[in-house]
Amino acid sequence: MSTRTTFEDRLLDGLKREIEQRGAGTGRSGAGVSRRPGFAPRRIAVVALACATAWLATVAVPGSPAESTAYAVAPRGDGSVRLTVRDQDMSVEAQRELARKVSAWGVHVTVDVLPSGHVCERSAVTGIPAVDEQGNRVVLIPLKARWDVTLRRGNVLAFENIRGESRPRAVEFYRTRAEAEPCVPVRVELPKD
Repeated sequence: MSTRTTFEDRLLDGLKREIEQRGAGTGRSGAGVSRRPGFAPRRIAVVALACATAWLATVAVPGSPAESTAYAVAPRGDGSVRLTVRDQDMSVEAQRELARKVSAWGVHVTVDVLPSGHVCERSAVTGIPAVDEQGNRVVLIPLKARWDVTLRRGNVLAFENIRGESRPRAVEFYRTRAEAEPCVPVRVELPKD
């Protein structure tokens, strides 16, 4: 038999020394109890609280993505408000939300919802005949992709919507300090071929 120690013997001796040192350093007898599992529920609770706080901040803080991205309202120093419409797909609910916001500056907003094929009499309709997905002839009414306007106390903003459509049919802005003309629904007639 050889007196030379093998790698396995040296490894076993090293592990035994390590176990003795750890046992002497803790001052406990018997098997050491790990405290890590006791911290796991607290760590999970802290992480869950941080995630919930971050989610709440993105939903509840003004200016967050939870607000409508179809428009932006910025007050100016002279008592007016700057309205920037970025997206024409502004729902009726978003229009009513806008009305609530700008009413604080004395701006009046009307939101009219009309049946299909009708427009308000006050609207200047320059309809262009077009064909929809089903092959029906419809009136194509162009809209601006984006617009900016400064609103002051007494100005009127009038939205005209078609029932079932995702965007307003027309948006009119009255700079005068007057009431909006009432919407009188008028049927749109297509030009004869």
